Formats: sequence, C-alpha cells, structure tokens
Amino acid sequence: MGNTYKTKDFYLTALFLSYGFKLVDSEKKPEGVYFEVEIHDNNLLRKLINDFVNYTATVNLGKLTRSTTILKKELDKHKNK
Repeated sequence: MGNTYKTKDFYLTALFLSYGFKLVDSEKKPEGVYFEVEIHDNNLLRKLINDFVNYTATVNLGKLTRSTTILKKELDKHKNK
C-alpha cells in the first residue's frame, strides 16, 4: 500500500474517490468518522485540496454520485458503534 491521507470531510473524500484514489478504511472516533484514502499522486492530492478549499474543484457528476454512495455505505457501518 502507498501513502495514505486521513480526513473526516465527507465531500473531500468523495472528491478524492472521484479522481481515482482508493478508500482504504474508515474509523469512528468521538469527533466523527475518519476516512483513509490511498494516494497515488501527491501533486494531484495537493491540487484537489487546494481546489476544494478555494471552491474551484470540478468533478464528473456520475463519479461523484458513485463516490457519495460508497461513503454513505461506509458511514452506515459505523451508525451503531
């Protein structure tokens, strides 16, 4: 496994998945569920974070819909823990 990045931001994680990063794991902590994604390109990671923070990120709507579905299923795993 390569480098990973952890965040609890649902939509940032969905953006990562839309660009081909892989969801490795999720973990429930008192402050929320954290998602861990495998990073295949550090430059793309920095660009996506920058675009996300500056509200300039663009994404294929079909891929975003698929990504949010995957993440909602991940959240459901942690509902009653």
